Amino acid sequence: MIDKSLVKKRFKKSLKTYDENAIVQKKMAKELISLLPKKEYNKIFEIGCATGILTKEIADKLIFSELYLNDIVEESKKYVQEIYKECNFIAGDIENINLNKKYNLIISNACLQWCSNIEDTLSKLINALDDDGILAISIFGEDNLKEIKSIFNIGNEISSISSMENFLNTQKIIAKKEDKIKIDFETPMEVLKHLKYTGTNAIKEIKLTKTKLKDFEQKYKENYTQNNKVYLTYNPIYIICTKG
Repeated sequence: MIDKSLVKKRFKKSLKTYDENAIVQKKMAKELISLLPKKEYNKIFEIGCATGILTKEIADKLIFSELYLNDIVEESKKYVQEIYKECNFIAGDIENINLNKKYNLIISNACLQWCSNIEDTLSKLINALDDDGILAISIFGEDNLKEIKSIFNIGNEISSISSMENFLNTQKIIAKKEDKIKIDFETPMEVLKHLKYTGTNAIKEIKLTKTKLKDFEQKYKENYTQNNKVYLTYNPIYIICTKG
């Protein structure tokens, strides 16, 4: 079960370091926008805007009339208003927010894996689309952070591209893509810092004693070293559909 209070706490703490360290999330935002149909949108709703990595891509590359932005962390508002001053910010957990408008595009980058019930959330988003509206999401797949999952025997709620298609089986899928991205680090401790600075350590709260840290470093070096560096795997999934 996703601990939403931990998610909010960790992402709030990482706001100042997120942009500099969210290397994969930036690539994902660009890819997601590139997969969208080239058209003019009226109302756009972005879920999980954080510091505005996807917001900037939307503002720079899409034509639209109104932009609504959401994040579970209220402090995100000041970051995204610097990118697009006229945005309408909606604070809160997307699973608990009532969507009383209809949107031409609902879009989310590297966020919906934090939902407790992603199938219900996707259904809710589809219902908030106009008749010709588009849902565009990037999320993480089964191999995401597999090194961390293996060592600590944990993992966030993950999806596969087939499960996402099943969730959206009554909609018309117009684009889908899966990727594997490996990031190199000098040491296992740098991996942990990276997770902390991007808020990705919200998967589970773990108390790391000196002994556990030493064991972590040893296992990581033994199993995940390549060309004298250690690596971490990200597994982005992209899926775009129109309302069925």
